[in-house]
Amino acid sequence: MLRLCNPILFQYLNLGNKTIGNSCGLEFVRWRRKPRWLPVAKSKMFRIPQRKPQSLEEKSELLRLHNNYRTQMRSIRQYLREENQRIAETTTTDHIALTPKQEEEEFNRCLQENEKWNNEINKIRELRLAKEREETKAYVQEKLRLAEEREEEKMQRIESLVKKEKELSKTFITHEKLDEAIEHALANPVDYNFALDLQGNIYRGRSNVPMSTEPAQK
Repeated sequence: MLRLCNPILFQYLNLGNKTIGNSCGLEFVRWRRKPRWLPVAKSKMFRIPQRKPQSLEEKSELLRLHNNYRTQMRSIRQYLREENQRIAETTTTDHIALTPKQEEEEFNRCLQENEKWNNEINKIRELRLAKEREETKAYVQEKLRLAEEREEEKMQRIESLVKKEKELSKTFITHEKLDEAIEHALANPVDYNFALDLQGNIYRGRSNVPMSTEPAQK
């Protein structure tokens, strides 16, 4: 591992080298202890460490301190157990035996409280359902109004189309007017063919007679 050196130490180590002008350098850093992710060395894998000898005075002192600690912890646990039992008996009524009359009174009280909650929830539900009904009614009425408007527009378009077709039907060739229409077509021939020359003259029909000698307007 590499890290930055102390500038003073770097200057001390490079007194003989005058070519280095900056005040920083690198040095190798080794782990002081073996990292914990490395396994046990093979030379120490089966080694059993020797227990240090313990004097009689030290052993007796440690035993005395251990006994005192166990006695104090046992006293604290017993005190907390008694205190918890006393609080449970004085503050809660779960462990108190009730007479049949008291149990019936408690059941009736709980029943009345439950009925009260049910009534309150029922009122809230009724208000919510009434509001939802009004919103649904307004939504349906708006949809019906829009549908009626669309239907009226559709009928108006149909009526205008029918009127247009009725006006066009006056020019239709019926069976009774068929002979008259044929005679009119023969008496008044119409030819929609025409041609243009380089000067812009228009030649209509098959007679090749120019209709106009003036050039076409561009």
